[in-house]
Amino acid sequence: MEIYENIRTKSGEPVFTYEYIENLRRLDREKPDPLKVMPQRGCQEKFVASNADITIIGGNRGGGKSFAMLLDALPDVRNKFFVSVIFRKEKKDFDNLEKESSHLYSQYGKYNRSQSDMTWNFDKGGSLMFSHFSDTVNDFKERFRGKQYSYIAIDELPQMEFKKFKFLTTCNRNAAGIRNRIVGTCNPDPDSWVRKFIDWWIGEDGLPIDERDGVVRYCFMDGDTPDSIYWGNTPEEVYLQCKKTIDDNWKPEFEALGFNKITMFVKSVTFIRGKLEENIKLISSDPNYVAGLVQQDEEQRSRDLEGNWNFKNAGDDKIKMSDMERFFAAPYNIGDGRRRASCDIAFTGGDSLVMWLWRGWHIEDVFVSRRDAKTTIEIVKNKLLEWGVLEEDFVYDLNGIGQAFTGFFRNAVQFNNIATPIAPENYQKDGIRAQYANLKSQCAFMFAEKLIRGEISINENILDRKYSGDGYEKTPLRQILMRERKCIRAAEDSSDKGLVLIQKKFMKKYVGHSPDYFESLIMRYIFELKRRKHTKPKGLCWI
Repeated sequence: MEIYENIRTKSGEPVFTYEYIENLRRLDREKPDPLKVMPQRGCQEKFVASNADITIIGGNRGGGKSFAMLLDALPDVRNKFFVSVIFRKEKKDFDNLEKESSHLYSQYGKYNRSQSDMTWNFDKGGSLMFSHFSDTVNDFKERFRGKQYSYIAIDELPQMEFKKFKFLTTCNRNAAGIRNRIVGTCNPDPDSWVRKFIDWWIGEDGLPIDERDGVVRYCFMDGDTPDSIYWGNTPEEVYLQCKKTIDDNWKPEFEALGFNKITMFVKSVTFIRGKLEENIKLISSDPNYVAGLVQQDEEQRSRDLEGNWNFKNAGDDKIKMSDMERFFAAPYNIGDGRRRASCDIAFTGGDSLVMWLWRGWHIEDVFVSRRDAKTTIEIVKNKLLEWGVLEEDFVYDLNGIGQAFTGFFRNAVQFNNIATPIAPENYQKDGIRAQYANLKSQCAFMFAEKLIRGEISINENILDRKYSGDGYEKTPLRQILMRERKCIRAAEDSSDKGLVLIQKKFMKKYVGHSPDYFESLIMRYIFELKRRKHTKPKGLCWI
């Protein structure tokens, strides 16, 4: 049978058997028919079948992602209440979309080619507008404030700021019963917010995880950065994480209308991997396209052809996600029990002062501040006293603004990033200097090895504390550390002069913000390199 008997869509359209669709695809390959429009088997088919509130398709170039985005709007073009918009960064970027859209929509309406109003006006009364998002966040919000769109699509989603994307979720609404949805297409970009957003779907190797392809998850976007999003496998899991926020904004009127507070405020999300090999039409008509992708440099080829979301011309993450999970659950390693503190200095500005309390190799507490220099010095003094840490067991970064601490903590250990590596006991000086380029690189990689071996522990009670900074907002410490682990990786020129930690500017690209928390952690290792015999001061009670 070509169609299922007595089964129709909501709009009265017949429902065809899958065998019939496959036969249409076969006939189209033998003799293309522009009037027979259907998704290709694979990622296009998954994309248009998604029921998630937010669907992102990304991966290889040439996977037919943009066409799938146009195709996804097609079922609603005959609804007179259908109002939709497709975004690209600049107006000039719509040339290909205009041509492709004409193949799909010309039988349903007319296109207004005016540069000031690029809109498909459909015969039944609906519309689909092409618009750009290159203006500032404030101008963009002003331009679309109060607008309602049941279908919002963003082509090349990584080019749009997260704040604009978040704002568009407030515009995704209608009063006509049309299914609201936001869709986005993307090519792999390891520096973008999208990489953070889809992290659950991406493996350690940077490639999408096959078993998670198209799997729906749920989220609550609490702030203006992807780090502040609450994720879960069910709406209930998400609700429990942000229960107070949702409860505070719940109204009895919503319940009277039949809504459930757990599902009303929680969004469903899925990620689908776009695959070039599934775009039969492109490959069969232009095999040179694939050849061109293969002949790029290694980094671009890894992204465009393999769909790798992590690849850069630098070493891999030294600390993996699995290492961090073991670290979060590790039994306490009190070791010598001595209280120490390590601190990454920052004053008023974008970065945060982060100060850790250690007992042996166990992290007991953390303190974060963004205050002026005078206040910060007093706060740190008081914190050391509160924590019971001797000044000689306190290490801070000397480089940059850390020099302001020099006259106030005379007995503290000054951490000089570019100092010569220190040879631990039973090590040859020449050997250790050949192995590491500088002290910071030495401590970073030695710290990483110790963490990977499971020899560092952390107080589980501090992992859910939330912190804000430049590039993240109200983010649990657990998520901050999971993200900042990416700052420990070897630079390209490591082989020439020993292991070299990547520069700070590259750390910020990998992490998304300055890795203040992790940089202050690695300084702890200097106490292993500068072992001193301690005597218990008279009259001091050690806890």
